[in-house]
Amino acid sequence: MVEKKKEFEFSIPKMKIERNGNLELKRKILNMTIEERKQLGINKSTLWHIKKNLKKGDIPKIYEKTLLKIQG
Repeated sequence: MVEKKKEFEFSIPKMKIERNGNLELKRKILNMTIEERKQLGINKSTLWHIKKNLKKGDIPKIYEKTLLKIQG
């Protein structure tokens, strides 16, 4: 049997949160101009979707081909 208590005891386990995204890469994408996008050969809609997801706080799906272009 479990003891009956008038107060609940909650314990929150310690968690380590790891970020998968690179802050510098996110900043570079969000600050990218039209001219930079054209020079890198990235489609307008591709960059728009990536920026939209970053602004929402989601982790965007960036395909390797596009990622290589952005990273230079």
